[in-house]
Amino acid sequence: QSRRARWRGTHRLSALSPAEMSAPIPSTPSEPYPPISSRAWLVDSHAHIWRAWHGADKTLVDGTGQPVGAVQGFADALLTLLESVFDTNMRPAVQPHPRTGPMIVCTFDAPCSRTFRQSIYPDYKGHRPPAPLELTAQLPRCRALAEAAGLYAIDHPGYEADDVIGTLVAQLRGRTRAITIITGDKDLAQLLGPDDRWFNPMRQMVLAYGDVERHFGVKPQQIADWLALAGDTADNIPGVPGIGPRIAGNLLKKHGTLDGIYANLAAVYGMKFRGAPRVQKLLIEHEPAVRLSRQLTGIVCDLPLHTLPEPWLGIRPQLPELLRAAGVDEYRIARWQRLPCAPSRQDSAA
Repeated sequence: QSRRARWRGTHRLSALSPAEMSAPIPSTPSEPYPPISSRAWLVDSHAHIWRAWHGADKTLVDGTGQPVGAVQGFADALLTLLESVFDTNMRPAVQPHPRTGPMIVCTFDAPCSRTFRQSIYPDYKGHRPPAPLELTAQLPRCRALAEAAGLYAIDHPGYEADDVIGTLVAQLRGRTRAITIITGDKDLAQLLGPDDRWFNPMRQMVLAYGDVERHFGVKPQQIADWLALAGDTADNIPGVPGIGPRIAGNLLKKHGTLDGIYANLAAVYGMKFRGAPRVQKLLIEHEPAVRLSRQLTGIVCDLPLHTLPEPWLGIRPQLPELLRAAGVDEYRIARWQRLPCAPSRQDSAA
């Protein structure tokens, strides 16, 4: 399939709105109504915060002179998401149900925490400059904002937001009809199940399970092996020098998995692509690097998170004041206030 044809397919997918993407999947007699939520939305918060920071006016400060550009951008991203999930134009008076409302979780990288990936490979993401202090100072406010918006905010020491998302996907599988992962990170496509979606808000691109192979050239369950072979410059993952995404995809189409490739190295020699004998030699020479890379590209799905997030019930009373303190204009605050408010403790008890 040509690159242009793949792009046309992706462009059609990108025409989907977040509201269309969030449409609940109808129940069938063989699929009982789920005990938790019709859909879960798992947000890679740092992807939004970084995007907001790079696109923000660096001169934006609050009344005390603290930078707030990333906070404002993150607030806009959450507002857009919530307006799409909970259609304020169509159903402004409907209160989310505590059992069947949408579950929306903001995942974060643990602050000041060396990850297990850096422990096994110190150069993991080592080419990236440290985050500027003007940005890191805004991270606690971004998290407080998510919590005031009624969203469940979570991290885990020693692990990345990707691993928290992976664990939540594993915990929620079968307990919610479908999961949408909101991120710009292609690694997270490995978590998709048949009813799930991967949404890149930066490119307005939506991929369903079956679209992943058309876009990346491999199936979701092959993404980690594919990146281990081809490497990933975004995270400084070495892979095999001389094996790019296309050849890695061809190997996985033929042999299924990384282990399948190494179990059939003799067959690689005779594969019908240019340079197959050389690729076989590279695989043998760089097997330790491939195995290391595979430890880096796989997402952890069994963190001890202990508690399961609850469905979103609405924004908290303190949210407008937090938004004003961050310099958010009254028009956007009014949009926030059109969303349902979470019931008070007294209302819940009653």
